Amino acid sequence: MCPFWKRSSKDLSTEREKAILRQIYDSGACGIAFEGGEPLLRNDLVEILAFSRSLPLHTSLVTNGTLLESRIDEIAPYINGALYVSLDGLEKTHDTIRGVSGCFRKAVRGIMAAREKVSVTINTTIMAENIHEIEDLVKLAKELDTKISVAVAHKYCNTKAYAPAGHEIREAAGKLVEMKKKGYPLVNSISYFKVIAKEKKWTCKPWAVVNVGPEGNLVLPCYVRNDYATSVSVFETDIKTAISGFDWKETQNCQNCSLHCYVEPSLVLSWDFRTYLNWAFKLKV
Repeated sequence: MCPFWKRSSKDLSTEREKAILRQIYDSGACGIAFEGGEPLLRNDLVEILAFSRSLPLHTSLVTNGTLLESRIDEIAPYINGALYVSLDGLEKTHDTIRGVSGCFRKAVRGIMAAREKVSVTINTTIMAENIHEIEDLVKLAKELDTKISVAVAHKYCNTKAYAPAGHEIREAAGKLVEMKKKGYPLVNSISYFKVIAKEKKWTCKPWAVVNVGPEGNLVLPCYVRNDYATSVSVFETDIKTAISGFDWKETQNCQNCSLHCYVEPSLVLSWDFRTYLNWAFKLKV
């Protein structure tokens, strides 16, 4: 479970957000995922999404889903990637983890309102508190006619989310592999499940993912090693220069996390053929 909502940074102006998007596009990036906090709280979100698409960037968005039902019609035309809706358990577990009664039902209503307009993927973090419900969440995704993506929790500073024990993760990973082979809508590759089960080695390539904080600062080398602290301002140094000037040697042997946003692209860039086939052709290999 990401701790980014705890940051005290104020939102940048619409024009500054557009300037960051232009920088991201000029750096050679082909896609972007807007995260939070909660992006649906921004009144100018539609304008920002529209600008992202006009560049053009493949545009996705991550939301907790509580405002989705009321805003999907205005944002849908500008999301051509995935709309990720976070669910961290079935109703009681999700509401407990989130600390808000009723947020599970709001998220599900949002998913149902959105699924005919955009590609929806449930985003689930596997934690000690919810590992017993992971299979049920995959089944729920199938019932809702959506996809689902899972990742093992990372212990960031100032968070209370804890990863399950190693044997629990291995058992869950094995079950998820079987569910994927049976046709359940898991977007993760089988190679990813082998990574989290400690059955497959991988080499992290964090430069494949560019992270920009809410104040316009880059997160280098990644938000795991940095505990989501930012550094170089994109308003002072362009992204290409900052990335090319960073000493990536410190990350060569890093396996501090098993977050899918780093593992999956790293596997593809390491010529893991099965992962490539999973993402390029949606093959269950």
